Amino acid sequence: MGLSNKPMGKVLANPASPPFAAAASMTRPSASEPVSVLAGRGSVVPLWAAGMLLVALGGIAGCAVTRDPMNEGRQAFFQGDLETAQSHFVSVADDDRRWAAAANLDLAIAQLAAGEPAEAEHLLREARDAFDQQPKFNPLTETHALLTDDTKRTYSAAGYEQVMLRAMLSMCSLAKDGSDAESYAMQAQMRQTELAQQAEERGLKVQQAFQPVALAPYLRGVLRESTHHDYDDAAKAYQLVSLWQPSFSPAEGDFQRASEGLHCQPGNGVLYVFACVGRGPVLEEQVAQTTSDALRIASLAVDSASGQTALPRISSVPIPAVVIPASPAFGVGVRVNDRPVAATATLTDVAQLALAQSEAERPWTIARAVMRRVAKETAIKTTTNALNMDGQAAGIVAFAAGSVWESREKADLRCWGLLPREIQVARIELPAGAQKIDLQVLGSQALPIGPAATQHVVIRDGGNSYLLVFAPAEKIVAAVQQQSTY
Repeated sequence: MGLSNKPMGKVLANPASPPFAAAASMTRPSASEPVSVLAGRGSVVPLWAAGMLLVALGGIAGCAVTRDPMNEGRQAFFQGDLETAQSHFVSVADDDRRWAAAANLDLAIAQLAAGEPAEAEHLLREARDAFDQQPKFNPLTETHALLTDDTKRTYSAAGYEQVMLRAMLSMCSLAKDGSDAESYAMQAQMRQTELAQQAEERGLKVQQAFQPVALAPYLRGVLRESTHHDYDDAAKAYQLVSLWQPSFSPAEGDFQRASEGLHCQPGNGVLYVFACVGRGPVLEEQVAQTTSDALRIASLAVDSASGQTALPRISSVPIPAVVIPASPAFGVGVRVNDRPVAATATLTDVAQLALAQSEAERPWTIARAVMRRVAKETAIKTTTNALNMDGQAAGIVAFAAGSVWESREKADLRCWGLLPREIQVARIELPAGAQKIDLQVLGSQALPIGPAATQHVVIRDGGNSYLLVFAPAEKIVAAVQQQSTY
């Protein structure tokens, strides 16, 4: 998220523009016009003028009310009703362009879970390209959004969402033929590196917030190993997995196997179960106390925009905060022909990725909310001056207008709400041929907590097979087999 090249003066530029321009051009009343009893000494203010100001401010603030129109679709997904979920997301995208991009991201997950990886890949590629083409966003500019709230601006995916977009593209590819899976996964890591560089340029702490994504080298290792000759590349990739995700214990065995140059025993094949486990990050409104870092950022922006060196006293502002909804799912257990053989292990912790990046960005998030409050107060002050208000009248009108704006201001809660909390994986070597696979959600004690979902998978001699499982809560809502092999 880099800084815009646009002059920061646009933050407060032309505060008397619509809907304030009309108020600024009002003429003084004639002697026959009723005047406000609130007018201060030396000012004569028509009641209708003050009223129009409050109506205009109230109208703008009213547009700022934020709701989550996608909750119904997400709940349908969590219950396994993928058809209803898809229908709802399509409706949201068609009905409200402000939510269209976020709705399409959730729609892609629902399509992938429904066994439509090509359609999901198409949507995600469109989203990736659209986000990449957006101009670099300066979180302290965009005047229209500053005068209302951030739902007025074009939705821009958070850093972790951009990384996961590419990661989920790799899952789409695995569910098709796997031909682009490694490329997409490497794009995810490249994007994470770019975000870390941009954050460092803004003075953010990047060491913990922008950790490498282990999914990328893991998929490289899996795909290199399946060639039965690129074992050196596979071993190096698994070494990176151990380095980037030390808690992923299977990486040690993966490295040992690749170092020995043995994909599987003769007559066997390998089943990889990739599991999207738990409910991933969403946004909730939080009233945040202003911090010294945030006020410093906002003060620099105000000074650059207007020459104003002091900020009004602002103690708290509403901001979007990343939260992780509770979920009983901690993994997926795999049984083969009624025999327990494996449990998935965490390869990429999406929740931790989102929380760490959100915390690193927090001073800038608060600073933007402070700037929004400053822009509104400046607009009110400019308008009361244009109406020739001063003293008590200006103070009362400013208080009333500011209260309307502040009470109705909401944080921007648009997000990719169907991401998992974690991406997990299990590798299982099995005899070639048809195999009955039972999948169950595991709870915090690594014991099954929900019903089994059964899949019949054909294991290829010397080859890889893939299952993509969605387990947001206590039951498996979908299990998708690879459509073709390569």
